[in-house]
Amino acid sequence: MRKPRTARLVLAALAATALLVLSACGPAQGPAGRVVDKDRYFMNKAWHYRLTTKDTAGKTHRFPVLRGDYNACYIHSSYPHCTEVR
Repeated sequence: MRKPRTARLVLAALAATALLVLSACGPAQGPAGRVVDKDRYFMNKAWHYRLTTKDTAGKTHRFPVLRGDYNACYIHSSYPHCTEVR
C-alpha cells in the first residue's frame, strides 16, 4: 500500500524540480538603462530578440532578451522597468 504513495511523492518531487529548472531558463537580465534600439533575427528555425540600452554614463549595451520582454519594451522606455508585470 505504501508503494503507490511513494511513487506519487517521487513523481510530485520530479515535477516540482522540472518546473523550477524550466522557469530559470532564459537569458540573464541586461543592464538598466533607456532602450535605444530593438533587434530581432531568424536563425536556426527560431526568432532571437535583442535590446540595446544606454546607461546614465552614455554607454550602450546590447543583450538578448525573451520575446515577451522584447514586445513589452519600446524605444525610449526604461529597462528593466518595461519588463515588469503590472
